[in-house]
Amino acid sequence: MKPTLAKLLHRLKPLLRNAWFGGVLLLAPAAAAQPTARRAPANPLNDYLGTYEYQRQYGTLQLLPRDSVLLAVIDEAEYPLRRLRRDLFLNGQGDTIPFRRDAAGAVAGFVERGTFYKRLSGTTAKAPASMYARRLPNGRRPRYTYQPPAAVAADGLPTASLVSVGLSPVPLRDMVQALIDERQYPGVHSVLIWHRGKLVLEEYFYGYDRQKLQQLRSASKSFVSALVGAAVQRGAIKSEQDRVLPYFKYPGYAHPDARKQDWTVLDFLTMRTGLDCNDNDGGKSAGNEEKMYPQPDWVKFVLDLPLTSDAGKQGSYCSGAVAVLGKAVENATGQPLPQFAEASLFKPLGIKHYQWNYRLDNTNPTVAQLYLAPRDFLKFGVLYLQKGQWQGQQVLPAAWVAKSFGKYSQLGSKPYGYLWWHQQFQVNGQTVEAHMASGNGGQKLYVLPALDAVVVFTGGNYNSERDTPPNELMPKYVLPALLAAKK
Repeated sequence: MKPTLAKLLHRLKPLLRNAWFGGVLLLAPAAAAQPTARRAPANPLNDYLGTYEYQRQYGTLQLLPRDSVLLAVIDEAEYPLRRLRRDLFLNGQGDTIPFRRDAAGAVAGFVERGTFYKRLSGTTAKAPASMYARRLPNGRRPRYTYQPPAAVAADGLPTASLVSVGLSPVPLRDMVQALIDERQYPGVHSVLIWHRGKLVLEEYFYGYDRQKLQQLRSASKSFVSALVGAAVQRGAIKSEQDRVLPYFKYPGYAHPDARKQDWTVLDFLTMRTGLDCNDNDGGKSAGNEEKMYPQPDWVKFVLDLPLTSDAGKQGSYCSGAVAVLGKAVENATGQPLPQFAEASLFKPLGIKHYQWNYRLDNTNPTVAQLYLAPRDFLKFGVLYLQKGQWQGQQVLPAAWVAKSFGKYSQLGSKPYGYLWWHQQFQVNGQTVEAHMASGNGGQKLYVLPALDAVVVFTGGNYNSERDTPPNELMPKYVLPALLAAKK
């Protein structure tokens, strides 16, 4: 149930309210002919299984039970509903969702905030088996056996075994088994590890594979940063010290303030705009993303916001700042951002399969996020690990990569670069620093120059405190293996 249940990429912030689960599994009576055999447990949530109408911009919604939780699935993103009682559920936003039944007692649809959405069928496009990390035909979880990643022709990612690059398989085998077991780390769709120039671990879960595109949510911001760098490299933007407003032709702005004339590209890259915009304030600021997405022109909405401080001083996480940057690149290059990305970034990296609807207005249900396969997400990290080089070609300036990894702002507990986060891990008394592209649901790209490694996780823990399993898995399993290999 989208925007009330979760609200896609926008909703990119990990602090949105998490749903809590309820419901009981009831057992079917034993078969009379075989008193020692029992039928599979009858899940009362199966009553609600099916495809439903939903808000026009999001298309249909699927409802599938997973154990004691009813999941609403919109564009592959899953949002849990807690059952309060028969035909009444609670979503992650705290809204009650009542279901209605027809004269025959079958579920006919549900009501969300006064609107009735009809059940279209009792089937779903999403396979119920994909609701679990991995299951055998008998319903049990398999025991994991490591296999090196397969080499893919013309992929550009050489593969090797863990042992061949000095990594012990034991902690990483234990990690994958923990992901299969789901109990402690549910909702992780993939994990990939690149070390010493090779892809050495590649595992998928919940029906995902190397071809299936993943919503990157706010990790898309780091790609916009790269495209600003590409525009600078081509001279379309002179430097990050350029003034921002000359890239736009609006006749004027609300809340006129002379300080807006001094805005630089750097102020927006580092989230130091001075605007009344903070996505992590529970919707209080005038520019909070939840207020931007319904607007017919996101960029104008952001530039119209009042200033609460001088630019370049204090960091504040504002998705609207990235919309301004993306549009500035479009105006500077004369190309739609995905077209510029195709020529300057995706084609050099051999990225052929992606989706990026970059329409910055209220008609865009994907909220301008990038959809990418995990291997291609990894390539982006390898590009930055290699200081902007890919297969001998300087795709991005090395100086731009270095500046992108700088520390300019403090957003919450983390330093922030050019739309890149800094993440510190404590492992056996050592501090390990990672540069991180991060998106809601568990989309994490860690670049670790000191360990010659890149690690990718993708996931489906949208708008949940379970958004961060990768930040737990890294110091427990991945970094100990990498640190041991370094010795």
